[in-house]
Amino acid sequence: DKMTYELGLSMMQYDDVYEVNYDFINNIRYIMDDVVRGHIDALERYYECLDIRNDDLRWILSNSQYRRFLDIDYFYRPVYTTKNNWLFLIYNIYVDKNFFYYDKPHHYRNYNGEHCRIHHNHVSFYKTNHTVKYNHSVYKGNSKVKRNSISEPISKTPATRKNTNINNKNNQVKVEKKETHLKVESINTRKSEVKKENHSNRRTNNANEKSSTRSSSNSRKSSKERK
Repeated sequence: DKMTYELGLSMMQYDDVYEVNYDFINNIRYIMDDVVRGHIDALERYYECLDIRNDDLRWILSNSQYRRFLDIDYFYRPVYTTKNNWLFLIYNIYVDKNFFYYDKPHHYRNYNGEHCRIHHNHVSFYKTNHTVKYNHSVYKGNSKVKRNSISEPISKTPATRKNTNINNKNNQVKVEKKETHLKVESINTRKSEVKKENHSNRRTNNANEKSSTRSSSNSRKSSKERK
């Protein structure tokens, strides 16, 4: 639901993404307790499931959607461990688990993993049917997740989001200051132009007055000469 909202997926993509996430969760639910305990085999199996999930999504999302997906940690690396628990980080972003933007996928009640790779000779069902269902370009970069511990401070992503919001606000303030500075410059420029115009007008008026005075003086002289 949240991937559809944030990535702008179609309803067909929404249904397919639901299937992929269903298979992923179904495949890791019995190994996560061992992952939390630090069992290497369980951790490696988790990463295998995550890589399969992210590769399947690659055949569903468009190139631009998948690039956005890679930049959102709670979508790309959705599961984290903290102390003795494992959880989905997205619930620390969307805290209300009962809020949804869309209705349930049309096969929400009857999908049971039929498109999982184990039923398709370990080949992606979504890769096989990509050209049948979609005509968008596919992301061709590396989609595998780096192998390391999945323990992360749970506040990491929200803090990053908060800092991002702060940066956005700071950028907005900078823009507003720049706009204000430009307005002040524009006002000052206009004042300078007005001063120049007034100075020019005064010079013109003075010149006209001198010319008028000379004309008047010449007229008086001419009048005296005639007399």
